[in-house]
Amino acid sequence: MAFHVRLASQISDRELEDAVDVCVKAYVGETASNSMVGGDESLKPLIWRAMIRAGLLAGEVYLAMDDASGKVIGVAIWFPPGQSLFDSEEQRALGFDDFMKRLSPETQEFWANSYIPVVDKYLAGVIGPEGVRETQYLNQLATDPAYQKQGVATLLLKTVHDKLAQSNTRPMFAHCAANEKNARFYESCGYTIRGSMHLHAPTGDYPVIVLTK
Repeated sequence: MAFHVRLASQISDRELEDAVDVCVKAYVGETASNSMVGGDESLKPLIWRAMIRAGLLAGEVYLAMDDASGKVIGVAIWFPPGQSLFDSEEQRALGFDDFMKRLSPETQEFWANSYIPVVDKYLAGVIGPEGVRETQYLNQLATDPAYQKQGVATLLLKTVHDKLAQSNTRPMFAHCAANEKNARFYESCGYTIRGSMHLHAPTGDYPVIVLTK
């Protein structure tokens, strides 16, 4: 299979929906994303779309494209130092605010009192006072299951690693994995585990494994 990675400085409506679909397929039944939607799979397109649109505004979105079909087969959302996901009204207005209104009161409480403040506090202790804002942070990485184990995710990472390695101010790369399998993948790409915490969620607990490179 031949494919390439490109920075989505512009993205069509079709590409956006294809990228959302990749994320939905890649994270069916996954514990961390289930916690974000309170176990309601129907809400996952809303949060993935909001993440991608926020990344287009304040970060960088990279798409892996199948050369033969032109189909989006992988997505990576990065935020540079000084930025993070949904940390501005402008980002939140691109779908996140509407998504939050669709959540159950229990899940809204999880976001407000556990998911954001608890994880942010832990990251500040592991990485530094500003947490992920001190890093080139990988917020999301997803590959269409039909194209997994073919180097798509590896190339999505390598593209950004190589690009910033050539810059004058090479930042620290960071990511939080939500299971040991994913953590091992990032370790194979040169990341080191810096710490791990146990996050309690109504839909099931899971680890937050902090990795940097």
